[in-house]
Amino acid sequence: MYIRSLREGNFQLYVETLTQLLPWMFALDHTHYSRWLSVHVRDMMVLSDKHPAILAEFCAGKFVVHKTMHKFSAMAIDQCHEQNNALIKGSGGAVGLTENPGALHRWMVAGPEIARMTTDFENDSTPGENRHHEQKPAVQEAFRKQVRSLTAVIEEMGNPFLEESQDLLVLDTKDIMTTAVADTVRNVESLGAQQYKTFVEERLEQRTKPVTDTIHRNKMPLFSHPPVKTHSKQKIQLEALRRDCNLFSRLYVSCQVRDGNLGKFFSHENQEAPPSLSQGGKMRLGTKADLLKCIMTDDTDSQPAPMVDGVFLDGAAVVQMLNPGTAKTFQDYADSVFVPYVKSQLEKTWRLDIIWDVYISDSLKGTTRQKRGKGIRRRVMPTTVLPKQWKDFLRVDDNKTELFEFLSQQVMGLPVEEGKEVYTTHGKMVLCSPAHCDVTSLTPCTHEEADTRLLLHVTDAVQKGLKKVTIRTVDTDVVVLAIALFRKIKPEEMWIAFGRGTSFRHISVHKIANKLDPSTCAAFPLFHALTGCDTVSAFAGRGKKTAWETWKAFPEVTKAFNEILQMQADVSEEVNSQLERFVVLMYDRTSETTEVNEARQQLFTHKSRTLENMPPTKAALVQHIKRAAYQANIWCKALELHRTIF
Repeated sequence: MYIRSLREGNFQLYVETLTQLLPWMFALDHTHYSRWLSVHVRDMMVLSDKHPAILAEFCAGKFVVHKTMHKFSAMAIDQCHEQNNALIKGSGGAVGLTENPGALHRWMVAGPEIARMTTDFENDSTPGENRHHEQKPAVQEAFRKQVRSLTAVIEEMGNPFLEESQDLLVLDTKDIMTTAVADTVRNVESLGAQQYKTFVEERLEQRTKPVTDTIHRNKMPLFSHPPVKTHSKQKIQLEALRRDCNLFSRLYVSCQVRDGNLGKFFSHENQEAPPSLSQGGKMRLGTKADLLKCIMTDDTDSQPAPMVDGVFLDGAAVVQMLNPGTAKTFQDYADSVFVPYVKSQLEKTWRLDIIWDVYISDSLKGTTRQKRGKGIRRRVMPTTVLPKQWKDFLRVDDNKTELFEFLSQQVMGLPVEEGKEVYTTHGKMVLCSPAHCDVTSLTPCTHEEADTRLLLHVTDAVQKGLKKVTIRTVDTDVVVLAIALFRKIKPEEMWIAFGRGTSFRHISVHKIANKLDPSTCAAFPLFHALTGCDTVSAFAGRGKKTAWETWKAFPEVTKAFNEILQMQADVSEEVNSQLERFVVLMYDRTSETTEVNEARQQLFTHKSRTLENMPPTKAALVQHIKRAAYQANIWCKALELHRTIF
């Protein structure tokens, strides 16, 4: 409508459209347009009282420039100025003329006249047309082609206006916007209108504020926005070093003016987050897979695939491994990629289980998933076109939930040979083929992660007579749980098909579990959680290998690990003391102290360690132990359908 007002020279429509555009300028943070368009509209509205003659001329269409007599061809004054400048400059341009006064004067006199003569010649040599340029046959044919393309897309993908959900989505790609963006669309106009009204009242009518006063930005979430900048690891370390220098300089000054107690100083973190357990104020993640190098030997893995009775797939891991390739839609992906993989696995076994993750908004794993990045929300439908960035698509929990449910339904459509069974989780429930399979021990299940639910399905299979099983996963947590629970599940053989590509191998869980002491196996989940997993921070500079070697040098801590798993209340002081000693030895194998606060002071005064390379304070360590105990308690109840977590 704004373009129409200019092209037709309709002054009333011009003022009305500017008035309707102004709230959007305020809402979308175009502060300069918001400020000066408001002043301009105000000036245009008072013309009838202050300058009626000018208003009459404007209403006659003289607020725009008519360079021809064609309809719908008027233009704004500033656009006309730009065109005239382009004509006057000519092909040679005006660059350098200001440096030569004589040339500048000749150009100023002759330039406009030469431009006029050139334009007249071009108009005389070209047959006149009264039609608008968009009325030409080529433009009209292009428009018809675009309409036919849109019609073909709607016929192929279905009528997008029949969408029944309340989601805000892109019609062709099915990309779904976040709730925040949907709220922006609902509220943006009313918010802008209120801001525009307030601006006019305060600055133009009541004049309680100057026109040039700051207009605060709304910063509303929109469809597209620049990616959030994340600090590099080097920058985070540099900032931590600066904080350390600032902290210790203040400590030095305070010690000069009064008697300082270093012991009390090192019993506090003196920062907003423990540097040894956090990175930039967020959870510090380690390398979980290093634990496998500590527990595996040459006879505990096998390159040839073992013959088993049941195969249990971590569905999310399989989807991450199976790229779409040439598949165009989600139905193509299911038919040509995922279902053929499932068929190939079913050919080798009598029972196949596919276990999917369940995504909870306030999950403990939220921090880990957030660090993996963000993607675009897209509706999963058979005819929906696959996203080009498959990994980005899989970073959105709602995308994965819809995709997993869709693939589960596709798997249930597979023909299953007599004597074979296929199970797949579907939220809290379990789908099976043939339909008469007994799933009473599997559903309804409250497990969030496939890590624990895999072991629940393995237990069900062993109880139904299967003796040899294989779990397909890429998560070290599953290996830890399988070792810890092997003696409870009691299969003859348990294998884990682990990794991908050149690092793929079959891990013999039964051999590892039989080599380790039963108490060590039982303590494995607590050790793994305490030294760093997806939901519990790792110790800075102290990986799985260091922790494993410390465990072997201090086996007395095994009893403390197991006692924590049996507790239904707070961790006892005796157990905390054992774990303190374990953490001290991780940082200094030669230390004789049993308290982390004392070890912190010794490491700083005798070995010049930075705060990041010291153990956390006792207060921070106690909270860390509680979080690790909570996670280990969840893992150890993997064989329970409905878990009670203390």
